[in-house]
Amino acid sequence: MKASPRVASLPLVLSLGLLLTPHASLAASADCPVEPKTGVPIASGDVYAGTNCTINTPADVDSFVFNANSGDEWQIVVGFSSGTQNVCLSLYNPSAVEVFSGCSGIGEGGNPSVVADETMAVTGAYTMVITEPADGTVNYGASLERIYPTPPDAQAVTLGEAITGNIAPVADTPAFTFAGVTTGTFQVAASLPSNAAENLCVTVFSPVGASIANACTGIGQGGNDFVQIPLTPTKAGKYLVLLSEEGDSGTVGYTLEVSCLTGNCGKTQPLPCTLKDAVSYNATSKVLTMNFTVGNTSATTWNAWLTDLNGITNLFSVAQPITNPPVTVTKNTSLSPEGTVGVLSTLTTSIKGIICSSYVQVNTGTP
Repeated sequence: MKASPRVASLPLVLSLGLLLTPHASLAASADCPVEPKTGVPIASGDVYAGTNCTINTPADVDSFVFNANSGDEWQIVVGFSSGTQNVCLSLYNPSAVEVFSGCSGIGEGGNPSVVADETMAVTGAYTMVITEPADGTVNYGASLERIYPTPPDAQAVTLGEAITGNIAPVADTPAFTFAGVTTGTFQVAASLPSNAAENLCVTVFSPVGASIANACTGIGQGGNDFVQIPLTPTKAGKYLVLLSEEGDSGTVGYTLEVSCLTGNCGKTQPLPCTLKDAVSYNATSKVLTMNFTVGNTSATTWNAWLTDLNGITNLFSVAQPITNPPVTVTKNTSLSPEGTVGVLSTLTTSIKGIICSSYVQVNTGTP
């Protein structure tokens, strides 16, 4: 769902250091049916976008239907993708009474998306009607997310686990949850890749569905390419995080992490690996000693190389089984004085490549 940029951004401080863990896109995206077609079923987490999602005339109508219970809170987004006209959204309750109406503001300095946050008064089938305000053509994306109760399509995030992905198409709004407790202060942080052309927005909802924080990055306006939202829960429960793009570029990359700032925040994600090296050289015995600290939560290959002025030599390459907590491993190699040398070591997997690395130098004396 689209985080509304009309909410003021929170102060952006500190810097991000994130452990990247790629995840697949969360949304179930599909093109609209070939016209004429109305009353298309849509559910929480669904995104409709594609060449068929096009309004061609003011009389053209696309509609989507979903079921909701009384007291449920839903967020509906219809986003402008391309064309000569704005896109409009109307929401009708089960009695065919209009409960929301609005249009995007392309060309007028307004929002490229229409965002409806609605608490449903009655149980039944609700209808999203998509039109345009004047003659022309507009291609759009539409999505739906249940805010309260927590949507079943949201991905649970463990503290300390960083998630990367893309928001595409324009109406896509990945949903995540984390367990908030009143004994700690959390931070919800999101950042853009270095080549980002569009800003990223983050909205946090409480366990009862209230929007409690919203912030967007500020690239293009001299602002930051990340947001950090501190949060001290007043109620324990499942908190919802929605990501969205601020504009209409179609694809926005992101990295998201929920971490613990202070206090007791509950269970954290262990680091996937640890690799450190303390190197010393004995000029008398001509032995290089490497005291490694190595740990990993999944099976890896452990590699090490010796680097000097003239090249690089492989020291070892061995399978490293799961080692948690980390342990100290000492390895020695004979080495004549070669001036300053370096020891490069890595832990790798066949899927993720290098997941930990270490590089240290030591002076072995004049050759």
